[in-house]
Amino acid sequence: LNAIQKFEEKYPNIKVTPEYEAFQGHEEKLALAIKSGNAPDVMQLDYTWPNDYSPNGDNFYDLNKVSNIIDLSNYDQTSLDSFTKNGKLQAIPVSRTGRVFGWNINTFKEVGIDYPTTGEELLAAGKAFEEYGDDYYPLILLDLDRAFFLRYYIECKYDKNWIEDGQFNVSKEELTDGFDYLKTLEENHVIPTDEKLAGDGAENIETNANWIAGKYAGIYLYDTSLYHKFSSVTNSDYAVGDYVQLGDYHGSELKSTMEFAISANTQHPAEAAALIQFLVADPEAVQILGSDRGISANKAALEAIDFTGDKIKEANDKLTAWTDRPLDFVFERQSFTGTDGALTRALQESSYGQKSSEDCAQDVIDAMNKELAK
Repeated sequence: LNAIQKFEEKYPNIKVTPEYEAFQGHEEKLALAIKSGNAPDVMQLDYTWPNDYSPNGDNFYDLNKVSNIIDLSNYDQTSLDSFTKNGKLQAIPVSRTGRVFGWNINTFKEVGIDYPTTGEELLAAGKAFEEYGDDYYPLILLDLDRAFFLRYYIECKYDKNWIEDGQFNVSKEELTDGFDYLKTLEENHVIPTDEKLAGDGAENIETNANWIAGKYAGIYLYDTSLYHKFSSVTNSDYAVGDYVQLGDYHGSELKSTMEFAISANTQHPAEAAALIQFLVADPEAVQILGSDRGISANKAALEAIDFTGDKIKEANDKLTAWTDRPLDFVFERQSFTGTDGALTRALQESSYGQKSSEDCAQDVIDAMNKELAK
């Protein structure tokens, strides 16, 4: 709201009417508005929405047409390509994020080991934590975290993007190896089993008593989530870890935390573009927003903000130095990695010993091919 006020002060001829609402239900409301042709001039979108609601590039205004207002040179080409359909730039990213490792400083000091940076060190950390206390684990992975860690392992070892040219790009053998590796982490006390986590009686990391007590000492989460999760831990400080080398290649992915887009039916494309340019690049606006929405994807914004002591920036720097691999638009679909998603079920069945790694791998292949056929 403060940034919009500054915009109206700079452009007194333009009046902005913001709409406020909770995130829950926002997608449904916006989807209906887009389909009915009544979408707002400027929209804030989640990562997959440009692809989901404008698969042919027709429902959002082509931002290439207002590149004289929105300075596209401040974005790397990979980011722009991600939101281009049939030559039309449908949205621009506000910020970029990805998963990083975070470690509880105090717990690792208590156990007496350094943060792991290799696969061998990760397994050794499990043994050290088990010797310190049976309820102590160096890493906690909930369902979605397990899904991303499976993907991370495959990327590190095989240098495979999940999807390539519209096709699933991971073999059954590679997936089987990934499921086997997660079982190895359980067997070596690196991560709690799903049964152990279910017994903890908490759906979220920050409400888990073992996490709050510092007994679970590491996470693999988005850079923007580290502070929130660690702030729930008693007497905790945390370190942004280096990536754990699980192969010869660099795993993990980049994605946009949110995007700005303009309605294809807008009557005010120039004014809408001016608002977007102001919000993403004006020094006053970006200082107001800071890193609350993640680290900006706009080069001009990065130069305008003092990130001294900002651990989100520290994490994001490690992320962008490590990988430029983009996250596809399919992986985070509810039908695949949601609570009842196909990959989530396969991971649970593996952890509980209900299915072999090979059978789980085949289930994932079948499910992903269904997703790609949608």
